[in-house]
Amino acid sequence: MNIDSGTALRSRPAGAPVAAPRVGTAERDRAVELLGDAFSAGYLSKEEFDERLDVAARARHRTELDALLADLPAKLRTSKDRALRRARKARAARLGVRIHAGVYAGTSLLLVGVWLAVGRATDFWYPWPIWPILGWGAGVLGHAVPVTLAVRARERRETLKSIA
Repeated sequence: MNIDSGTALRSRPAGAPVAAPRVGTAERDRAVELLGDAFSAGYLSKEEFDERLDVAARARHRTELDALLADLPAKLRTSKDRALRRARKARAARLGVRIHAGVYAGTSLLLVGVWLAVGRATDFWYPWPIWPILGWGAGVLGHAVPVTLAVRARERRETLKSIA
């Protein structure tokens, strides 16, 4: 394949072997996560773990990642902790909303306090804090509503799966 010629990718010649599917960042990250699980469970030594991390970071094709994970126990390659990871993600998302709402409430109180102090000192009572409070409130709602809906929908799906 000649990239310098400016031509598009050429089709492979007849009879040439088909290349393995390419992998993306998410697949590399999943392999690194599995390698970390194997290392923490004692299946890999530190040197072996480091070598495999290097290969995983440079992997371009699925066969390279499969070779890294082939000798690991099957229980590591399955969805052993998916429910736990989903629960952690849901807790983190909810915590993010709580932090956002808490900072919003604190800042809103601070703005009202400044408004009261300035109004008392200058006898000018225009309610200017309403504008940043409303603007930021829209942002907080834009964060809280999708997170809450997504977490609830996921919980409903998991409940339905466990019932079925």
